[in-house]
Amino acid sequence: MSDRLSSFLATHLTLPAAWPASIAAALLVLIVGMLAYRWTFQVLAGLATRTLTALDDVLLVRMRPPARLLVILAATHVLFALRGIGFESVRGVVTAVELLLVAYLVIETAETFFFHWYLQERRQIRVPAVVRHLVLIILYSAALLSVLGTVTGMNLLPLLATSTVVTVVVGLALQDTLGNLFSGLALHIEAPFLHGDWILVDGLEGKVTHLGWRSTHILTLSGDVVAIPNALIARGRLQNYSAPDRHTSRLVEIPVRLSAAPEAVEAALSAAFTAVPRILADPAPKIWLVATTPLFLRYVVKVWVADFGHHDDAESDLQKAAWHALRAADLHLADPSVAAITSTGEIAAARRS
Repeated sequence: MSDRLSSFLATHLTLPAAWPASIAAALLVLIVGMLAYRWTFQVLAGLATRTLTALDDVLLVRMRPPARLLVILAATHVLFALRGIGFESVRGVVTAVELLLVAYLVIETAETFFFHWYLQERRQIRVPAVVRHLVLIILYSAALLSVLGTVTGMNLLPLLATSTVVTVVVGLALQDTLGNLFSGLALHIEAPFLHGDWILVDGLEGKVTHLGWRSTHILTLSGDVVAIPNALIARGRLQNYSAPDRHTSRLVEIPVRLSAAPEAVEAALSAAFTAVPRILADPAPKIWLVATTPLFLRYVVKVWVADFGHHDDAESDLQKAAWHALRAADLHLADPSVAAITSTGEIAAARRS
């Protein structure tokens, strides 16, 4: 049996093969390749219907044309190989195109998986198009140089050196921009604040209205929009008033006349808390007598509000309610001329309590 098979192969597969045998072999490769292509994409399409995202469907649509072209090139490769007609001259071109198609399939799959599925779907991080395009340019350039170097045996070291110099020059020219871009990427991944959070950074308080890759925009309490470079946020000290939840505490100083009994003052202020709807009952407000001076008593109250954006209104309403509550209890605030603002050490001590 083996002798007959060897004789058949020696008779019919002698290179260069006849046209009928070469065409038949190429058609066989084409048919088998197309069947494998259809079966593979049918399986992948079935898997894609079981997922919630539509990104895998988009990927399948993008992969179909290069996959079909790869099958056709494989059949052409077999035809040229069997016939030996000019194969030496076109072998490099055919092989290079095949390798580039494989690189395209791999790069596009990796780009869809990493940027669209992992970052956007899983981590809720939307990468700007300019960043994705820059990464794709680098990957495709590396693939092209690798394929050309492998197929043609060209010395690409001078080209690589030139591209390295250009990269260094462009990198130095865009140092600040790239620094903000990478800082934005770090902020998106770490997520120290989210859209709608109230933050304090670089001495500015505001509500985050835009999380960009170069800068972050905040809306201040005065109604102004300030764009802060991401590199400045990454280097500076950031305070998020909306984390771990949106409840935030506020300290309000209330000076009371020296003749007022502390128990009566605390009772009046407790009544004032209930008169301000913006003040939360849980966590409960706290009252501290932080200083006794020869002229007045200094009280500090700590209250909680549901959102930092309402703290000004809550503090103003509390001051009004405290005035009325103290007057109703025949107690009075200290004279403004003697209740001058002094060191905030007492308030800091109350904040640590």
